[in-house]
Amino acid sequence: MIDFDTQPTDKDVAAFIASIDHVRRQHDSNTLITIMSEISGEPAVLWGDNIIGFGQFKYTHKTGRSIFWPILSFSAEKGHLNVYVLAGCENYEPYLKKLGKYKNSLNCLFINSLTDIKIDPLKILLAKMYEDKQV
Repeated sequence: MIDFDTQPTDKDVAAFIASIDHVRRQHDSNTLITIMSEISGEPAVLWGDNIIGFGQFKYTHKTGRSIFWPILSFSAEKGHLNVYVLAGCENYEPYLKKLGKYKNSLNCLFINSLTDIKIDPLKILLAKMYEDKQV
């Protein structure tokens, strides 16, 4: 769920990743940073305390409230990675079918480890998500 108070910060993303107490999560986070940076052409920015985002767009919630949010983003939780899909996972079903092992909610993919999914389909999904926000 989006916290409407979350804003981009000037905190050091590399230091944040190094502070994660899980080696696999650190590695996967660095891999996602590389992939998302290549797709977006944007540097990684820490939003709030734990969301790593790339670029930004104006997001309007169903309540009518609008905020700026990263176009591509993820967080490294203790048990999994969260890749945010604000346009809704149902809009990317053909891409999701090719990913491998993951769980999802309405707007989020939960990935235990990047070794559980196929990286090329993930890159295609992320590129499509980024493209869809270029208006």
